[in-house]
This record gives sequence, structure tokens and C-alpha cells, in this order.
Amino acid sequence: MKSILVIDDEKSIRDMLRAGLTQYGYNFYDAGDGKNGVEVYKRTRPDIVLTDVKMPEMSGLELTRQLKAIEIDSDIVIMTGYGSEELVIEALRSGATNYIKKPISLNELFNILDGIILNRERRRKSEVIKDVVVFEKKKLVIDNEISRIWGIINQMLFNIPNEVSDTNLEGIRLGLYEIILNAIEHGNLGISYEEKSESIQNNRYLDLLESRSMQPDRKQKRVFIDCTIDHMGLSVEIRDQGGGFDFHEFAEPESREEILRAHGRGIFLASLYFDRIEYTEPGNTVTVSKQFQ
Repeated sequence: MKSILVIDDEKSIRDMLRAGLTQYGYNFYDAGDGKNGVEVYKRTRPDIVLTDVKMPEMSGLELTRQLKAIEIDSDIVIMTGYGSEELVIEALRSGATNYIKKPISLNELFNILDGIILNRERRRKSEVIKDVVVFEKKKLVIDNEISRIWGIINQMLFNIPNEVSDTNLEGIRLGLYEIILNAIEHGNLGISYEEKSESIQNNRYLDLLESRSMQPDRKQKRVFIDCTIDHMGLSVEIRDQGGGFDFHEFAEPESREEILRAHGRGIFLASLYFDRIEYTEPGNTVTVSKQFQ
């Protein structure tokens, strides 16, 4: 059974989430502050932690750091309201998996949690000797089946150097997932941010993906990836066959206004994990890079 630990100093929020998440099939644990949350985590080892970013005694940022020190693969979702943007950014940089705005939409939360559970299973990879590879360049072509993204990322990063820390590697993986997901959803399938938000609210996101994927003018579109890895760093170019978008509006992805916006979530999250993100006109090609040293 899936399990989740909710940490929030407001009992009413914990009770609301308990009702929704237990009905959705989660084994539910909770704590009223970060210190107790760490103890509950050690005792129960839940699949996912959902925590408020602002709490007395221990913030969601410090909680994230402590949980990642206990288990680097822990998945942590930050709950945030207006005025806590900088804490959210630092929590994501410290290893949190995602964030959700208050007041919480249960459908949006379920969509985020489903993705995390699915990704936990798909991102596992076999042990491999990597230090014998000093340079690698791969060209990949993928269709619009979102369930295959983690397999593609595993293929791309198969020979990434052992010296790359677990935290940096997890950030690279999450950033690539968001960028490739954007290329499929908003690029090839032409799903607008408004359409995606509405479909999630109405619990019809998968229906929207399926119907858009079957349209004749989108069915044959592909995403093209060029990936280069050496001992110094990683560079990945991702190109979809959509019409592009005005990427200039996301020139400041860490602004206070954007952190709480649903629009540009993928770009914002990816910006935390890579040293550089560069779009090429008309906006259907993006290059991301990460220095290892």
C-alpha cells in the first residue's frame, strides 16, 4: 500500500488531507511540526512526504535537508503559500521533488503524487562501471508516450560519471523529465497551460493526453534529443516539432511572482537543476547544461 507523511502545524489541513488521501488509497501518517515529522519518518519510512514550508521551530527547508540526509531517495513535496517563495526555491535545490500551492486542490495533488509513485519505479537503474567512459554523445528520438520518459532519461544518463553526487544526479533527472514533458505536452501535442490545469482540476488529464495524441496532425510528431557527457559536464539539446512559444516571459524563472504560478512549472523546476537553459527561436528547441565540477 502507498504511504504518505503529512507535516503541517495546522490540524485542519492535516485532517482534510487525511480524508482525501486515505480515500485515494494512501496509508496516512502525520505530524504537527518538523521535529516530530523527522521522528515519524524514521519510524514509518513513507513513500512520500508532504510538508508545509513555513512551520514553527523547523521550516520545510530544514526538514527537507534532514530527510535527504537520512535517505537521499526520499520524495518530498512542499506546500506553499504567498510569501514563502525563497524557502520553496531553496527546498527544491536541497532535493525536494515538487511543490503545490495552498489552498490545495486534491486533484492537482493526486496528479503530482501519482507521477512520483510512477517515477520511483521507473527511475531505477542497474549498477554499471562508468569510469571507463571519458566522452559520450547520443542521439535519441522519442514519440509522445509520456510513460517512456524515465526510460529515455535512464538511457541518456547511463554512463554519467560516478563522481556526480546523488543530489545533483537526482536534480538532473528531474530537470530533464520536466523539459521532455514540456516538449511532448506543450510542443508536440499543443496542450496549453490552461488546458492542462483545467483537465487536472476535472480529473481528465489522461483523457486529454490520449485524445490529443490520436489527432492525425500530432500523431507522428517526435522529440529529438542530442546528449553529450564528459568528465566536465552534461549538455542536452531537446527539440520538439511544435510551433514553439514565447520563452522570453520566463527570462527570470526565480522571480517571486513565478514560483506560485502554474504556468512555466517545468521551466521553473528545470532552472533549479541546470547551470544554463537556453531556448532557440521559435521556442521549440532548448539546450540545458550542467557542470560536474
